[in-house]
Amino acid sequence: MRRLAVLLGLFAIAACQHGGSSSPSADALPDSNFVLPGTFSEQTTVADLRARFGAANVKVGALPNDGGNGAVLFQDDPTRRAYVRFYDDAPLDHLASVTVTDPESRWSGKLGVKIGTPFAELRQRNVEKFWFAGFDAQREGNVRDMWNAGALDVTEGEQLYFGVDLRLRDAAPAGAYPSDESQVACDDPRYPKLDAFVVVSAISAWSSLDDEW
Repeated sequence: MRRLAVLLGLFAIAACQHGGSSSPSADALPDSNFVLPGTFSEQTTVADLRARFGAANVKVGALPNDGGNGAVLFQDDPTRRAYVRFYDDAPLDHLASVTVTDPESRWSGKLGVKIGTPFAELRQRNVEKFWFAGFDAQREGNVRDMWNAGALDVTEGEQLYFGVDLRLRDAAPAGAYPSDESQVACDDPRYPKLDAFVVVSAISAWSSLDDEW
């Protein structure tokens, strides 16, 4: 009887140390929580994020690069960090995007696209020819809603688009890639060596207020 009382006491202490919270343990969260677009939608709220990832892992405040107010998931953990932007700043409402930029991130996008995925793999996974915005002075480009109904385009049941940012490898020589062009085909014959020089540098899920899902 005394042993039972001791065990009950230990369980009570453990519960107090964990704050009695039913929030999920960050280490126990399934990989399905870290997929874009996954089950995110324009209606996803800060409360939804806290329920999914644990309140302590959702920090509300100013986002980097003049992103306005939003939420940062796992602010101090580059393997799980993500930036969530909203169309409305006060209160935070109408989710605009979820973006992941850390090279070591465990987040993945559609069909397993991750940061570091080579351009050649991106083409293979989409199957259809797609278009992208050419590279700027920072050697960055992107694909937004230009998948041409390929496998990476929005599909039935999804409520956000999938997008990627692209980065040139340091070895990319001038003239081997498009600069500041708003729309370039992934197989543009002017740039036959893109596969060797381009990788995914960020993944995102994003919405448009014009859509009615």
